Amino acid sequence: MRLLLISNSGSPLYHWNKRHIADFLGENKEVTFVSAATMASEQEYFQKAQESLAKVGLRLRHLELDKDPEDLIEGSQAFLVGGGNTYHLLKRLTEKGLLKKIATKVQSGTPYVGLSAGAIIATPNILTTNDWNVLGSTSFEGMGLVEFGLNLHYLEPHEKTAFTGETRDERIQEYHVAKDNPVLGVPEKTVLWIEDNRILVKGDGKVKVFRKDQDPQIYLPEEEVIL
Repeated sequence: MRLLLISNSGSPLYHWNKRHIADFLGENKEVTFVSAATMASEQEYFQKAQESLAKVGLRLRHLELDKDPEDLIEGSQAFLVGGGNTYHLLKRLTEKGLLKKIATKVQSGTPYVGLSAGAIIATPNILTTNDWNVLGSTSFEGMGLVEFGLNLHYLEPHEKTAFTGETRDERIQEYHVAKDNPVLGVPEKTVLWIEDNRILVKGDGKVKVFRKDQDPQIYLPEEEVIL
């Protein structure tokens, strides 16, 4: 499998990561764009993505859930699943029976690019997302394309003077009370390039790997993450 899991989209859309996406997919490639995570206009989201990625030679086809998505998935050369609300994305794809279809395609070799919510659904479950479950979703199982969980937009622990709420590290420790798989804290402008069972850090940030009952470990850009 080949996956590119990206911390955030950025504004303007994909301004900082479009070259990473093009390098991963290859220029002049047709890409199936999944906009189902957004809770705003999917058409506007698609148009902005199309305009941004055209600058690096990528052509997008919009996967719309009410327009024969199974045929588009089957013929896809690559997938790009955008950000938004993780619960919303997973609920919609699961209800349409598309989550497993996309996973099967990726497992057979079709490249997958996931940004924010689109990255988190590639993991075993979405329990490490920062999003609110505003729709009351009861579906939490992801595609399981990787064995680790993700906490994206990761922030290092804060001083608890003005704000005493839990840090990301503490939330991940709570996760490890119930689950055993590693969790990767991935800050803004950071990319995980996954190919041939190797996980390479790209972009500007460092990745923090949390393993149950162990101290976290840091991986810098161009280093391979060892789980």
